[in-house]
Amino acid sequence: MCSVFVRKAALRPVPKFAIVDEHVIEGVESSLDEEDEVLQEALDRGYAELDRRQGAISAWMAEELSGTKDELVQSLGYFLVVTVYLAFREAFPTRLQEVGEDDLRMADATLEADEELRADDPTEILDSDDVVAISQPALISFVQHHVHEALDQSEGEIDLEQLDRIYRALLVEIIALSHAVASPTGQVGPSPDALC
Repeated sequence: MCSVFVRKAALRPVPKFAIVDEHVIEGVESSLDEEDEVLQEALDRGYAELDRRQGAISAWMAEELSGTKDELVQSLGYFLVVTVYLAFREAFPTRLQEVGEDDLRMADATLEADEELRADDPTEILDSDDVVAISQPALISFVQHHVHEALDQSEGEIDLEQLDRIYRALLVEIIALSHAVASPTGQVGPSPDALC
């Protein structure tokens, strides 16, 4: 039986076996903190691995990041793209499958459909990122924490439109990776019992 019901959503729920736990994210962040002096090198290694193992995500996110001229947004996006990937890799080292271009297009299209669904309903109280957060609460909390930190540090000097674009791209990455985790029995994709 499903534990959470959303009144309406175009986004399909993430199976319980694909949810990234908070302790995994803390571990990834802690390992990056330990390399504070060489953080850029650690991120570059993470991005090189992302490029090797998740080429479609790497190419798509590189295009999204290159579309922003705001250096703070670009740095934040780079950090979060790599960290989100590393969290999935650490949580599911043998079960994370490769995301293809079609999978990314599907994640983007379902997010867009969900956004439109909510925009057309004046009584809707949830945003699409709230729906993603229901399935991946620790990841969304982590991303939002760093977005808020960037807003505080920028003192109003950040390009909010570009920040929104990168935030949305991260949502697509999270959606795509969430549905690329195979079940403990090796099944990828939804099954009636796996969605609950």
